[in-house]
Amino acid sequence: MMRQDFDKTIRIPVITDLVRAGDSEIVSQARNPRSHQQRRETFEQRLKERIAELQSATGQDEYSGLARAHAIRSENNKQAAPPPTPTRLDPSVEKHIDQARDELLRELSSMLK
Repeated sequence: MMRQDFDKTIRIPVITDLVRAGDSEIVSQARNPRSHQQRRETFEQRLKERIAELQSATGQDEYSGLARAHAIRSENNKQAAPPPTPTRLDPSVEKHIDQARDELLRELSSMLK
């Protein structure tokens, strides 16, 4: 009969059944602000090294970003610059161009008639 009562009861685990006390050295390190600062600095250093490693592996270091920014700025400066002043043509060339334009206009107007 005792066996049946045990099978029908609900057992709720207590937190002390699941958690064990930690290592006292690790607990003291976690509570020590100096070691916390040291771990954070070590983590930051390793993170910076990993970022540098990935940048060099992909060919994207800080200088390539600067070069890209410089290229974009110089392209924008070219677009913002005033157009170059037209150069003067030789008068004989200008006369030839005017004659060719007049002939073309005559041909076109004769086609329209």
